[in-house]
Amino acid sequence: MTVLEQSADEALEAVGDLSAEVFKDLDIEATRSPAYSNEAVSDEHDRRLWRTLADTGLLAAVLPESVGGGGTGLPGMVRMLSEAGAALARVPLAETFMAVSVIGERHLSAVMSGELVITAALAEHPSTIANPLRLTGRRLNGITQLVPYPLSADAVLVPALREDGYEVLALVSLSTARIGDQVTTTGEPLGVLEFIDADVMEVCDAADRARTLGALFSSAMLCGIAARALTMTSEYVSGRVQFGHPLATFQGVALRAADRYIDSRAMHAALWDAVHALAEHDLSSPRVRYAVATAKIWAADGARRVVSSAQHLHGGFGVDVTYPLHRYHAWARYWELYGGSAEAWSGDLGDLIATHPIEEDA
Repeated sequence: MTVLEQSADEALEAVGDLSAEVFKDLDIEATRSPAYSNEAVSDEHDRRLWRTLADTGLLAAVLPESVGGGGTGLPGMVRMLSEAGAALARVPLAETFMAVSVIGERHLSAVMSGELVITAALAEHPSTIANPLRLTGRRLNGITQLVPYPLSADAVLVPALREDGYEVLALVSLSTARIGDQVTTTGEPLGVLEFIDADVMEVCDAADRARTLGALFSSAMLCGIAARALTMTSEYVSGRVQFGHPLATFQGVALRAADRYIDSRAMHAALWDAVHALAEHDLSSPRVRYAVATAKIWAADGARRVVSSAQHLHGGFGVDVTYPLHRYHAWARYWELYGGSAEAWSGDLGDLIATHPIEEDA
């Protein structure tokens, strides 16, 4: 290992440790349970947490050194998002990371300082978008949906079709949008946005990259969610005594928990394989596309199995709205479907295998 490689590993470890420290004190019960109401649990993201992420340098840590950032890049983002998932952090971290990975450097200093909060309209799989936004020159028109924290973010990254039918990304101020309410299973606020001749802040040719990162970042969130649900389950079955013995000593409980641990580790391995693939290969490389699709499929299916088993092994506590586990189930469901379900990504992977057989790329 070279000095530079060791320094990069140490910086990444520092990002992970500091993220865990910042997120560990979050009070998950600070907002009411989404099970109590069909309305959003809050109108905005956790502004205090966002300010802490900026003040501690965590937002800057993942940005390029050329703009004063720490340069940990994609690995740093994935580490931070895994910790955010474990804490159910109510901030548009994944969306902001998608944006800073594709937009120019002009806006990065504002993101780094916490002054510019960016959300994204990238929750839908492309196959489900019937009427995409249209970009004519610098003017944006149309309706998009499933946009997190539309009332408290400053700008939104949206996919749009140019006049020639080519898909691009546009960064546009949320002050130019008409906003309608939506609510997800997590209770977090979403928005339906309507743009009428809205002037865009920036346009970039990176729609495929943003969607690839969306799949990767949702996988990171799911890894954190699943890991925390497993920890809660381990603590519960170790302490819960029935028939004079801890539940963890029952063979059926132990075997099911072991299966879900295997799921969690496979999710983690697939996620980091995709991170390394992106670091070593071009985005259009079949190696990258295989790895990202595999990570998303494992994360979506694996997290669903983990949180479902966690609820079952908790018995009645699993569905008790005064106990936090049901929130992890809701968040897992949201991120499972973000950017497309496991079934949608399996279809994408099948198409890729048909056109680029694995043997040819080995």
